Amino acid sequence: MTAMNNNARRDENRNQLRSKGLRATPARVAILSAIMDVTVPITHQELTTKLDSLGLDKSTIFRGLQDLTEAGLLRRLELGDHVWRYEVAKHSDQVDSQAHPHLLCIDCGNIRCLSDEEVQVQLSPELGQVVDVLIKGHCQTCINGQETPT
Repeated sequence: MTAMNNNARRDENRNQLRSKGLRATPARVAILSAIMDVTVPITHQELTTKLDSLGLDKSTIFRGLQDLTEAGLLRRLELGDHVWRYEVAKHSDQVDSQAHPHLLCIDCGNIRCLSDEEVQVQLSPELGQVVDVLIKGHCQTCINGQETPT
């Protein structure tokens, strides 16, 4: 990404923070930018490692994640392994627009966001509202690297 794109993106992230009533601190801008760079939900520890070069400590990152989640800029997920993960919140007029399925590979532990084209889940309205859908299975990488599970 060029310096011009980096500056424009930082400005956009600052504006997003301010629009939610948050101060656009360097830590919050860095956290939001880092999460926007990844394509899968990220843990606090993974984010701390990613931002290590900026000198942000674990507690600052944790507080930033909490603030961004409470403001609706991030979603916090627990995908069956008792570890909180964070991803950018998708905004739409639909109440359940943020809910999307995730594939958790039971071999390697990788998590992948799934699109509507890859999987569709329909629940009866009588059951309530979908918050998260977790599908456990074997990712394509693991299937290709080992024998097909029996």
